[in-house]
Amino acid sequence: MKKDKFLFLLSKKLSNDIAAEENELLTIAINNSEEYKQLADKLTKYFNQRKVKNSKTDKLRTTWAMIAKAGADDFEETFDYSPPKRKLNTALFLKIASVFILAIASTFLIYRLQNRTEQEIETISTGTTKSFKLLADGTKIWLNKNSALQYNSAFGKEKREITLKGEAYFDVVKNSSIPLFIHAGNITIEVKGTAFNVNAYSDKPNIEVALIRGLIQVSHTSDSENMVLLKPNQKLIIPNASANGAHSKFIIEPINSLALLNETKWTSDTLIFKKEKLKDLALQLEKKYELKIEIQSAQLKERRFSGTFTTETIKQVLEALKLSYPLTYTISNKLVIIKD
Repeated sequence: MKKDKFLFLLSKKLSNDIAAEENELLTIAINNSEEYKQLADKLTKYFNQRKVKNSKTDKLRTTWAMIAKAGADDFEETFDYSPPKRKLNTALFLKIASVFILAIASTFLIYRLQNRTEQEIETISTGTTKSFKLLADGTKIWLNKNSALQYNSAFGKEKREITLKGEAYFDVVKNSSIPLFIHAGNITIEVKGTAFNVNAYSDKPNIEVALIRGLIQVSHTSDSENMVLLKPNQKLIIPNASANGAHSKFIIEPINSLALLNETKWTSDTLIFKKEKLKDLALQLEKKYELKIEIQSAQLKERRFSGTFTTETIKQVLEALKLSYPLTYTISNKLVIIKD
């Protein structure tokens, strides 16, 4: 359930104006989301603390209803002009009105604060070095030299959206309920869980997308109806709009395993890292050396290292890491175990 819908139903419940089926939907949303549960608890507590326990409130609401009805009837003269039995307490009216205004303002403020983080944008850019990023949902991104990407800071929570300039290799965690959208030049790629390479440098004539596994849907940014479905061992080519302003058709070419490997070779030929956590560095080493790494220490996983590796063997890499921290390791076939 979207947050605006949730807040709408919660406000109806707090004002005792919610239908049975709406209340059922609200209960399901709260039970399925820890965030919604905490928000509902906070707002309910706030309203209970601010509730004015005075029968005059009900009378005031009745008066407001009468005024609204009179307005709807064009103020037909059916009023009793006899002296009023009791005057409306202006101070009480202002007090109750301020409570309602404060409650509405608080709800809006909490909603804005909850959504502000999701609207913030995170940016990663590279110069003469490459970069690796592990996003909150587990998606892995290798960013090539002279490239940049932006993504929403609450990535994977309610949406997954990335804008790429340059080249990147994506290994995307599958999430059918929250697809990933990648904007690169004049195309948009919709992903649910797959691995692929995108080459979208603005100074190159073409944008190229090579699919390793899974399925991706590629469409023109300005024409979402113009789309293709890319399958494994296929490469998509389209003229770069930023280079020549063209709006051309997609070209799909088959690509063999060796050529596909060359498409992503840049991700593993040189490994450059600066103050990288070992748990993140291990993911890059696994890809470079095609093996599995287990780190048997929670503290060691958070240990940070810096360095550059090109032609070194995995053993030489581990020995180099030992110079920075006295870790121990064992290598058995394609399994590396690291511990204190």
